[in-house]
This record gives sequence, structure tokens and C-alpha cells, in this order.
Amino acid sequence: MKYTGRITLFFLSIIVSFIESFSETSNLWSILEAASFAVIAFLLGWVYDKAIYYKNKAEISETKLWDLLKFSPEPIIVYQDEKIAFVNERFEKLIQSSSTEIIGKSILHCVLPEYYPILKKHLQDISEGNKTLDRVALKINTTLNHVLDIEISSARIVYNNKPAVEVFLRDVTGRNKLEEESRKNEELYRFITENTTDLISYINPNGCYGYISPSSKCMLDYNQDELIGRNLYDLIHPDEVEKVASLILQADSELDFASFTHRLKLKDGRFIWLETNARTIRENSQKLEGIVAVSRDITERIEKEKKLHETNVMLRFMANMDGLTGIANRRFFDERLQEEWKRTKRKSLPFSAIMIDIDYFKKYNDNNGHLAGDDCLRQIAKTIKDTLKRPGDFAARYGGEEFVILLPGIDEQGAAHVAAMLQENVINLNIPYIPTEHKPVVSISIGCATLIPNEKLNPEQLIKLADDKLYQVKESRMNQVPLNQLSHLA
Repeated sequence: MKYTGRITLFFLSIIVSFIESFSETSNLWSILEAASFAVIAFLLGWVYDKAIYYKNKAEISETKLWDLLKFSPEPIIVYQDEKIAFVNERFEKLIQSSSTEIIGKSILHCVLPEYYPILKKHLQDISEGNKTLDRVALKINTTLNHVLDIEISSARIVYNNKPAVEVFLRDVTGRNKLEEESRKNEELYRFITENTTDLISYINPNGCYGYISPSSKCMLDYNQDELIGRNLYDLIHPDEVEKVASLILQADSELDFASFTHRLKLKDGRFIWLETNARTIRENSQKLEGIVAVSRDITERIEKEKKLHETNVMLRFMANMDGLTGIANRRFFDERLQEEWKRTKRKSLPFSAIMIDIDYFKKYNDNNGHLAGDDCLRQIAKTIKDTLKRPGDFAARYGGEEFVILLPGIDEQGAAHVAAMLQENVINLNIPYIPTEHKPVVSISIGCATLIPNEKLNPEQLIKLADDKLYQVKESRMNQVPLNQLSHLA
């Protein structure tokens, strides 16, 4: 009990005083003597109680200290008389060694040599009572020669009734590695963004630039501070605003990556072509935080592609056109015939063909010369082309002085009407024969044919049929288009 000593001695003094009262006459002096004896007994009891109290408290504190040392979640060393006096299990696991191999050795045994001065000064300061909350960074070696990054903090304690230093250790190897990787990544990112010729930007969900790399000066003639905070849509070409807005809207919900081309305005108002790869950055809640975009100037490439396309178009045109007459050649005609046949077959439309031959052209060529013959071919080719009114009508030089016309969707009556106009327009050219032994002016003979494409027919049959009709016309008499010879095959 807390007051055991005081109560016991107090009552003992009263009992002694009571017994003495039977052997001596009671007077004032004896009463004062008894009271003084009781007070002295009470004080002695108080001293006894305090001694017992502090003894028990010391025993409890020592038990708590032992539990703290033994069961602490952090590795702990007790350093006493410049030797390790105690280590807990956490420390054993940390350096992968048992306590029997550690206790009795210097704490410097575990630390890399270059950290000896730092550790010695730290322990000396703690031993001399200089309190510090600063952690000390060290590197230690494990039994397996793994080097660990450690932070320590220390405090003075009494261990086994002797002064000692308690050292708390924290393994920060993983944290330091992450910090080092983060630092390297940050330096690498800074190097890339500051030295790349590509334009790297961070765009907020509202379309404003949160960051843009220094290459903006070379690429757009804008400094960084002129663009940060400015809205992307101020620079996007009006024709691409809708496309970019749609991509940002999709990024807000589902789109994580996009690659697209667009135009961006320079400081002087001109536009350049960019190829942009954009990736979204999201919060843990998957809400859009921003968009990182890397853009490359492809204006030169676009211009080259445009010129290449124009060149290809020109080459294709030249490959498909007859060099003398300027209309389609035989190769292009064969391609077009197959295409139009398939199209009219799908739609079950009639398909007409007209074969044309210049009357007595060989004699005209012999009498007037090849230059005049070439000019005659050019004039008739232009007349054929000008006579055709519909976009789908197609004329080609079939070979020599022969021409062919494809009229998809036109029946036999329509083909006969076109043939009649062709004959009339060629006569109206008034190209004279010299000498005029056959005709006063150059004329043409025409054969027409019409088919409705189906599975049993092929496009070559249509051309052969028209050629046969042309042959019949030339055999009978020139410059005639006998309507009774127009055929329709189903």
C-alpha cells in the first residue's frame, strides 16, 4: 500500500506511548514527548514509503525500457562503454546477423569507414547531454555485403544501472532509391524538355497551356510565358478547332491516347503543320487532370507529300493520257471499262459503247503528210471530248485512227443520239481532203452497241459488238449510222 510505512510507525509510536503512561506519571512533558515520538515515527514511515515507491517505479521503468528495446518496430542498439550492449530482433534482421555476433563489438563495425567521424561526433554529443532532434544519415554493411542507407536518432538512457546511448535506426534505402530515380527522371525530363526540338506541352482540361517547352520560341516564335495560361483554341487553325475540341471532350471520359495532325498559328499569323501525340493524365478517381502532348513540325513533310501527290497525279495523268490527242489511252480505257461494267451491273443499268473510225484516214495521211494527220487526230479527239456532256461519259483513243466512247447508263436510243451529234460535229470541223477524190471534208464512221450487264456477259463482248457494227457500217457505206443495225443483247 502507498501509506503502509507511515501508518505502521505512527500506530506503533502510539502503542509505545500508551504503555509508558502506565509506568510514569502523566504530565505535560510526557504528553509532548509522546507527540514528538509519533511525529518522528510518521516521518520515518513517509521516508520508508517513498523509498519503496521509487524502487517499484524504477523496476517498472526498467521493465518498460526492456520491452521498448526488445519489441520496438524499429531496429535499436544500446551502446555502452563504446561497445554494443544490446540489439533487438529488428536490428538482427536488418544486418542479417545474430546478436551473439554483434554484442561486444564497436558500433563502427557495421558502418562504412567514411561515416566514422559523423557517427563518433553524434554519439559524443548525446553522451555529453547535447540533445538533438536531427537525424544522421549513414551507410551500413550487412553480413551479405549489402549496403543500406540508414538514418539514426539517439537518446541517453540508463541500461543495467549504467549510462548508455540508445540508437534508433531507420532503413531508408528504398526511399532514397525512389528519390534518386525521381531526381534522375526529373533531370532527364528537364533536359529533354529544354533541349528537344519537339514542342512538349501540358494542357489543362479547359484547353489552357499549363506548361510548354522552350522550343516554342524556335517553332512558334512565342516565349514560354507568352503561351502558359493561354488557350489552345486561340492558336488552332479554324478548320481543326472542331476536331481538337472533340478529342479533348473524349479525353475527359474515355480516350487515353490520340495521334493527329493539325495546324497551329505562329506569332506572325502564319500556320504550320504539326503532328501531335497526346496522352491523358488522370487522378486516382480517373478524373481528367491534364493532357501531355508532344508535337513535331511536319510542314516540310506535308509540302513534300503535297508535291509528291501532285507529281503522282501528273504522272498518272500522263500514263493514262494519249500523248498525241490528249484524251485517255488504251490502257486507261481498259481499266475504266471494267469499273463501269461492274457499277452498271450492280445497278442493272444499260451500258452503251461507241466505236469511231476516221474515213479514208490512211489516204488523208499519205496525201497531206503526217503532221496534218496528227493535227486531224487532235481536232477530232477534242470534238469527241467536247460532244460528251455527262461527267460519267468517257472517251479514249483506241488505236491509230480509232476512238471509243463509253456511255454507262445510256440505252441504244441515247447512244444513237450521241453518235449522230458526233458525226455532225466532225463534219462541221471542215477539215478538207486534198485531193477531194472521196469526200470534200473529213468524216467518221460509227458503230454502236448496248448491253445490260449480267453474269452471262462480259465487258469485252460489248466492245466487240460495237466494233462489229462499225465494220458493217464501213462495209456498206461511209458516214452512215443505220439505226436498224443497233442491237440490244440481254
